[in-house]
Amino acid sequence: MLRIGEFADVAGVSARTLRAWDALGLFRPAWVDRATGYRGYSPAQLPELRRIVALRDVGVPLVEIGRLVVGGADLRTVLDHRRAQLERERREVERRLAALDITVGATDDGDPHGDVVVRPVAAERVATYALRPADLDLNPAFYALEAHVRDRGRRAPRPPGALSDESGGRLTEVFVPVRGPVPATDRIAYRRLPACRAASIIHRGSYAGLADSLAALRAWVASADFVAAGPFRILYLQFGAEPELRVPRAFVVDQSADFVTELQMPLA
Repeated sequence: MLRIGEFADVAGVSARTLRAWDALGLFRPAWVDRATGYRGYSPAQLPELRRIVALRDVGVPLVEIGRLVVGGADLRTVLDHRRAQLERERREVERRLAALDITVGATDDGDPHGDVVVRPVAAERVATYALRPADLDLNPAFYALEAHVRDRGRRAPRPPGALSDESGGRLTEVFVPVRGPVPATDRIAYRRLPACRAASIIHRGSYAGLADSLAALRAWVASADFVAAGPFRILYLQFGAEPELRVPRAFVVDQSADFVTELQMPLA
């Protein structure tokens, strides 16, 4: 579990907002210590939170979002109603519709890939490990990088990830978030990933289906007339890790069925 401040940092919202939404019954913590009142959150809650943020950003009232999240209202109906409102506000329509960057993942034909949300991605300090074409299994690279960061006490409590080449054809680096610089080796480096605006999709379960989720994300970006800008990123929100690496436990699960992975496509 993540404390409220740690979860707010990962999610890109303030702890004050999380407390307010808890009070409204809109977004509850996964766990509350009855003795102290401390709230605990799970990375698996991020898809739900990001849907709420995306709906709020296009002007859907919190009451209506509450009906969607708690009451089981239909997402497509909610978005259609908001679109009609924006059409009536002709002077604002282009700006508002451009901000309506959320799509219904569970479409009529049974698309299993989930919602695509356009969201800001903050800049981040990371240690990276350069992959070679023969590195088809990422586990040794992640193990070496996590151990390198662990031994220097620089691990930050955020999820690790991977980066592709410019064409998006293959992964070129894995990265681990850090609190500050780490010593470089022939394959390990320290740098700052730039902030960007990205279309993102959440993939649940084993990595066998990641290619299909990436294809769904690319198809959505193309159909929405967005332009990809730079290599895509993978963020591992829940994954498996060896205990000796001392990876923050909030991100570690035992079963591949519980993996949670975010694919991010930076946009121009």
